[in-house]
Amino acid sequence: MGKDLQTIAVGVIGAGGMGGRHARNLQARVSGAQVVAIMDADAARAQHVADACGSAQIYSDAHQLIQAEQVQAVLIASPDRTHAGFVLECLRQNKPVLCEKPLAANAADAEKIMQAEIQGGRKLVQVGFMRHYDPQHVGVKQAIERGAIGRPVLFKGWHRNIIGSPDESSADIVTGAAIHDLDSVRWLLGQEIEEVYVRGINTVPAFTPEVWDMQIIQLTMRGHCLATIEVYVNAQYGYEVGVEIVGTEGTAQTGLTAPTLVRNKRTITQPIEEDWLERFDPAYLAELQSWINSLQQSGQPNGPDAWDGYTSLVAAEACIESIRSGQPQAVKQVERPSFYPHLSS
Repeated sequence: MGKDLQTIAVGVIGAGGMGGRHARNLQARVSGAQVVAIMDADAARAQHVADACGSAQIYSDAHQLIQAEQVQAVLIASPDRTHAGFVLECLRQNKPVLCEKPLAANAADAEKIMQAEIQGGRKLVQVGFMRHYDPQHVGVKQAIERGAIGRPVLFKGWHRNIIGSPDESSADIVTGAAIHDLDSVRWLLGQEIEEVYVRGINTVPAFTPEVWDMQIIQLTMRGHCLATIEVYVNAQYGYEVGVEIVGTEGTAQTGLTAPTLVRNKRTITQPIEEDWLERFDPAYLAELQSWINSLQQSGQPNGPDAWDGYTSLVAAEACIESIRSGQPQAVKQVERPSFYPHLSS
C-alpha cells in the first residue's frame, strides 16, 4: 500500500444494513477500492451482498477473512460485542481496519486495542464516526476554526430516531446512539469531556416501561465549555441529527438536510429522512473515499482513531454510571498517549 495508488482489496465483516451499505459503496461508488471478501453469520445475506459486489469470496469465519492473503484492509460492521476481537486480529495481521462504532463493548477493551496499536508502532485503526465527514457538521467545524463565532462556549446537539429497539436498555442507548454525540462534542469543540450528568424519561411505557428512551446529557468540558445532548430514540416523526455551537460572537448550526420545500394548501412542508443510512449517505461515502485515499497514499487511515473510540467509551461509561446513580459523574482523566497527538480532524 505505497504511493502508486493501487486498488485496495477490502474484506467486509457484517452484511446487514450498515455493512451492506459499506460494501456496495466500496465496490461501486468509491474509487480505488474492491470488495474481495464478505463475512456474515447469515449465509444468505452474505451471498446477497457478495453478488452485488461481483466476485467477492464468502467467509463464515471473520478471523479467516482477516487472515486471508488477498484482503489488504478490513471494514467491520458486525454486532458491537464482536468489534474488539476483530480489530485486535487486524492489528495482529498488520492490516488497516475501519470499525463501526463503538470501537469495543467497553472502555477496557478499547484500551487494549490502543495498547496493541501503540506496541505495533503504526496507526491502523479508524472508527466509524461519520459525522466528521458530514458536510453540515464539517461546515460548523470550519466556522469554529476560522473564528467566525468567537470562542465556543456551548454545544447543543440533538439525535432523534423514529423508533427504538424493544430490547434496548438505557445503557444501550448511550453506547449505541449517544456515543456519536459524545464524539461530536469532543471533535467540534476540540476539548475532552470532564463531567456528565444524565436525566431521562420514558415516553412509550407500553413499549419499554423501565427504559429512558429520551435522555438529556449535560456536560462540562476541560476547556471551560458547556454542552447538552438530547437523544430521543422514539421520536416517531423521522430521523434527525443536528448541532448548534454558541460562541462569544455568534453561532454556527447545521440546517435541514432535505433540499425540497413543498407549498400546498397554505402550508410549507419539507421531508425528513427515515433513518441514519439515508441521512448520512453522503457522509458514509466521503468517509470511505477518505479512508481508501489515505491507505493508498500512506498505508494508514487518517480519520477518527482508536483514541477517539476509547475516550468516547470512557465518557459513555460515565453517562451509564450517572443513569444508575442519578448523580453527575466525573469522566476518568486519561493522559493522551503521544502516539495520538491531537483530536482527529
